Amino acid sequence: MKKIIVSGSIIVFLIVIGWYFFVKDYDYKISFSTNQAPGIVYNTLLGWNNWEPINKKAVVTNYKVPFSELTQQLNVSDSIITINWLIERKSDSITKVTALLKDVKHSLHQKMMIPFSKTDFVKRSLTTVKHIREGLKIHNTEYKLSLVEEAVFTKQTCAYITLSCKMNEKAKLMIAHTIDVMDYLRNNEIERIGNPFLQVTQWDLNKDFITFDFCFPIANDKSYPKSKLIKIKTVEQTKALKTVFNGNYKISDRGWFTLLDYADRKNIAIKTLPIEVFLNDPHSGGNELDWQAEIYVPLKN
Repeated sequence: MKKIIVSGSIIVFLIVIGWYFFVKDYDYKISFSTNQAPGIVYNTLLGWNNWEPINKKAVVTNYKVPFSELTQQLNVSDSIITINWLIERKSDSITKVTALLKDVKHSLHQKMMIPFSKTDFVKRSLTTVKHIREGLKIHNTEYKLSLVEEAVFTKQTCAYITLSCKMNEKAKLMIAHTIDVMDYLRNNEIERIGNPFLQVTQWDLNKDFITFDFCFPIANDKSYPKSKLIKIKTVEQTKALKTVFNGNYKISDRGWFTLLDYADRKNIAIKTLPIEVFLNDPHSGGNELDWQAEIYVPLKN
């Protein structure tokens, strides 16, 4: 019996050693929690190079599953580190973020040394993930979101221009093309009767790319002058999930991710085609946290 126990222990030990050195595809694991929706964490990591100037745009995203997983490569000095990020909603208020890090050039060495000492790779890994965590905390102070509720987006006729871009470019694109719509309204003496809004018509999550109509509400007349750029349409009334966003409109998509996350947790069928109504004019300046946008995600019938 003793021999069987010893033999079994040796086999288990060899299996564990074999898994540790030859199967486990990472060298070090770090986890932390945040109250932000998985989509916000995912999008922040995806835009790492845009908000993290110290890495000199050294981060490359090699693989992604929207809102749940990314694999990124970070070039630091003479080292290449891969980070597999796993993003998981644990409760209504907690999202768990796990970083699986690997020293590409010296993985075997790290696996041998890590159980016995805090290597430079481990120190760098801890610093990197801590910096991401702190970045998320800072980002969380840059906007506010109201509680999600069911609401109705009312029927509206509008003059609009169709635009396409990466998600983080939408605010800049709207500012650049506001003059096109306003010139059409002014030249044709058409009165604007409500707040401008955007209606997403296509959203490619894998490419982080959207197509949307930038709309200015007008009276529902039967005919308007034709234009190559500006079109007229009526957006029908629709039931939707709604939140109110406060902050710079360039990051108002944080409201989109929050509504999608809420719908997923509550098993609510939605159309992933957000509508944003802008209640403030960014050109007026002021405290960005005073800027408001109503964000809707239509419910499926």
